[in-house]
Amino acid sequence: MRIAIIGTGKMGRGFAQALARRHEVVIGSRDPHRAVATASKTGATGGRTYAEAAANAAVVILTVPWQAMEDTLRQLGDLPGAVVIDVSFPYTKREREALQGTSTAEMIQQRLPHARVFKGWNHVHARHLTDPAVDGIASSVLISGNDPAGKDIVFAIARDMGFHPVDAGPLKATRDLEKLVGVMLFVRLGPFRVLSSS
Repeated sequence: MRIAIIGTGKMGRGFAQALARRHEVVIGSRDPHRAVATASKTGATGGRTYAEAAANAAVVILTVPWQAMEDTLRQLGDLPGAVVIDVSFPYTKREREALQGTSTAEMIQQRLPHARVFKGWNHVHARHLTDPAVDGIASSVLISGNDPAGKDIVFAIARDMGFHPVDAGPLKATRDLEKLVGVMLFVRLGPFRVLSSS
């Protein structure tokens, strides 16, 4: 599966390294030279501009900071039919206040009405993307989104990375996931496993 990872920061590099073994991974950056360098270090297929990386990708993982998201989305185009995974978190009080009554992923879905937007990994530190096991047990990743078929794809990606995917509900549940991250940052909670019968 062709996966475009948008961003070359710690999260972007972590996703690339975790997924390059099983998928065709392309890195997108504002600086194509940085994208190429990141690709060579992580095992990704190659590095491109944002738009070039996202073109024809089945899955687009947005790892840029929330404050850079709008400018990034303008460069990506409409992404019709693509599964888009938002891993961002609004760190500043001003950003969180601006999202009252909505969430990052819901805003991205409004911006990309023909894409299938999901929220996930916003509660996972970059260092755990390539080694998500705790005492030999896969840690959980909470995933929200509205499209059942798309959610199956996101779950498969999570399993490919070694995570235990948990359905956190529709995209609206992103509002609760973002509140959860605030608590996790305060108490410095690391990877966890959601108990289930499965």
